[in-house]
Amino acid sequence: MTEKSLDLISANGLLPRREQNSHKGTYGNVLLICGSKNMVGCCALAAEGALRSGAGLVTIAFPDVLYTALTSRLTECLFLPLPTDECGFISHLAMELLLPAIEKADVVTVGCGIGVGFAQSLVTTTLLECENKPVIFDADALNCIAQVPEMLQKATAKVLLTPHPGEMSRLTGLSVSEIEANRQKAISDFCKKYNVSVLLKGHRTLICNASGDQLYVNTTGNSALAKGGAGDLLTGIIAGLTPALKGNTFDAGVLGAFVHGLSADIATQSMSEYSVLPSDCAKRLGEVYYTIEKSGNS
Repeated sequence: MTEKSLDLISANGLLPRREQNSHKGTYGNVLLICGSKNMVGCCALAAEGALRSGAGLVTIAFPDVLYTALTSRLTECLFLPLPTDECGFISHLAMELLLPAIEKADVVTVGCGIGVGFAQSLVTTTLLECENKPVIFDADALNCIAQVPEMLQKATAKVLLTPHPGEMSRLTGLSVSEIEANRQKAISDFCKKYNVSVLLKGHRTLICNASGDQLYVNTTGNSALAKGGAGDLLTGIIAGLTPALKGNTFDAGVLGAFVHGLSADIATQSMSEYSVLPSDCAKRLGEVYYTIEKSGNS
């Protein structure tokens, strides 16, 4: 299987044009299920990634103990505070509120900072069974799936998994060293076995479709992204792009990885890779999309 990659011109071709005669509903309703008492920033980073990637509406579903912290930081989101357990994670009582929000959403992400437990596994399983709903599983949602990977074989949602090598190890049963020795084979075999798309993070991130026969290697990015929170921003970027790409989570993963990496490349034109934060990359997303759009005019 031949690896493909995007450049500015091909990214421009993949990025849909925004219509002047449009409204917020045109660009999709993104639902982010994220956060816990000790994981607040992931919600804000994912939300900013989605908002700056074109989403019409972004709703954050989070443990209600985070309400003050999030509402004081974010101004353009809708908020869905959920019942919280004694440890600061969402409780199983959250499902009553989540189900109608999931139904309304054009794309759902789950996993950033949510923890692993009964409630989290219940949410993850429910989303896997949302027929034709684009769903992006990251972080702790992957750890829930890793407990019973076979649940993926019954999935009816349009699934994209976004593991780093450690999470991929738990999903596959392979060691990290085995995965890193042949990343292409590890991701392709997994996609074919479970019929899901996968974005395997790392230097030269790989994105493979559910059939295991299309593979993209991302060529943007640098070591500035080797910081906590970078993956949360990526998840939000992919979610924001998904409605514009007609729910195609694979294309959104390919373009999202390119955008995410380019934000770090632009940030390091004026800052050291030591110092760039994921929030700095989020602030560069407007410049990233402007650069991609203008590349079509060159």
